[in-house]
Amino acid sequence: MNKNMLKPTIVLGIICLVATALLAVTYDITKPMIDEINARMAAEARMEVLAAADNFEQMDVALVDGVSEVYKATNGAGVVVTSASKGFGGAVTVMTGFDPEGKITGVKVTDASNETPGLGSKATLPAYTGQFVGATTVMFNGTDGTATQIDGVSGATYTSTAVFNAVDAAVAQFAELGGAF
Repeated sequence: MNKNMLKPTIVLGIICLVATALLAVTYDITKPMIDEINARMAAEARMEVLAAADNFEQMDVALVDGVSEVYKATNGAGVVVTSASKGFGGAVTVMTGFDPEGKITGVKVTDASNETPGLGSKATLPAYTGQFVGATTVMFNGTDGTATQIDGVSGATYTSTAVFNAVDAAVAQFAELGGAF
């Protein structure tokens, strides 16, 4: 390496180290705030899908494939299951509320940030998620006479399928609980 290249290389290395240190400090400062905001948003979403609940506590149970957490209402109003399934651009995360009889009380998509804006986002709206309310079993784009038929969103097939699969995993988790909450 010649002399003319040594000084700019050292300066650039120092700039990179300082920038990295500043990013690390910023992350350490903001992480607790971000975690608090995320926890508050999750609690609000749980209350939205199971409005009869007064508060929630996380359950320590075996989770079925696709399910990340299960919370029970402290007043016995039901449970909320958080699950995810692969959409067009990545995982789509959904919270599903159940009353004690296993009827779905609400469905909320909490993360579909990697889905196609304008198309995939249609599967996150109440017009689609509202189809699940009142169901105990679900079937996608079909009928068998016992399950509630859920129609996909035209132009958002991957996302609507991901939401359906996440809710279906939540239904399986509720069945796995066997009413033991």
